[in-house]
Amino acid sequence: MGKIIVVLLGILFSSNLVASDFTGKKLTGAAVYHHDGKSILFVKINDTNHMAACANTKRFAIDSTAANFKEMVSVAMMAYATGETVHIKGIKDSCKYWSNSQDLKGIAIGSIPF
Repeated sequence: MGKIIVVLLGILFSSNLVASDFTGKKLTGAAVYHHDGKSILFVKINDTNHMAACANTKRFAIDSTAANFKEMVSVAMMAYATGETVHIKGIKDSCKYWSNSQDLKGIAIGSIPF
């Protein structure tokens, strides 16, 4: 019984172990760059505390191999243009899309949670 509870708690909290949330932040920059046949979206927010250690440029990145890339570009550009706050979900301690930028998993405009 105890093992079942531990497994269930592990499943419940596992998304927090692989993701990092930045809520109510403003985008200070958004850019799309082309490299090696892929497009890369970079975004920067006004609070870079608690970002992945590998993200020494204090940016988030995702490339066009991600299923939600085009949608994230649209949301990021709209958020930057309107000045709305965003909710960024980054992949904790991961910089695979671009070696010096934390991997971006999701972005939302306003106060909507994931």
